[in-house]
Amino acid sequence: MNTSLFSSLVILLNKAKAAILAFYQFKTLFNYLKSAFNYLKISALLICLCGVSGTLMAQELTAMSAWVNQDGSTLYINSINAQGELTGSYINRAAGFACQNSPYPVNGWVFGTAISFSTKWLNSVESCNSITSWSGFYNNAGGQGKISTLWQLVVNGSSSPSQILKGQDVFSQTSAIENKSLSLKP
Repeated sequence: MNTSLFSSLVILLNKAKAAILAFYQFKTLFNYLKSAFNYLKISALLICLCGVSGTLMAQELTAMSAWVNQDGSTLYINSINAQGELTGSYINRAAGFACQNSPYPVNGWVFGTAISFSTKWLNSVESCNSITSWSGFYNNAGGQGKISTLWQLVVNGSSSPSQILKGQDVFSQTSAIENKSLSLKP
């Protein structure tokens, strides 16, 4: 066998060896990328599912719903616009407080599961010379919609933080919708 043929054969074998080695490196890289892509797909799916479940929970706090607290008072949510602005009414039935059994206008905000609303205790029937604000969150644990809030009531003419009444309410969703007009006596 002549040396030039032998050298050419060695060069060819070295190139084939390099090509085979490159192929295996490419295959290893390809498998690694394939695994990484699968992890990304699973991660994206989990993120989407979490986003959907959060959206579904938030979507359950809807307009035309009624919520009753532990004292029998009722919050009616009439509308929630695209920006989260809430309108409705509140009928007080809490013992020891005036302005009972008559609807008072409510305005507020919904942001995801967060909710805040207020009422000025003034309607065509009566004035209680005060404002109450509730802030809290919506929760749908166990399939039962609840709004948990802290509230503060301030009377017109108050001059000290110690004169602000404070408490908490937990509202449970109810199917009873009897939203009365402010112009009609109950």
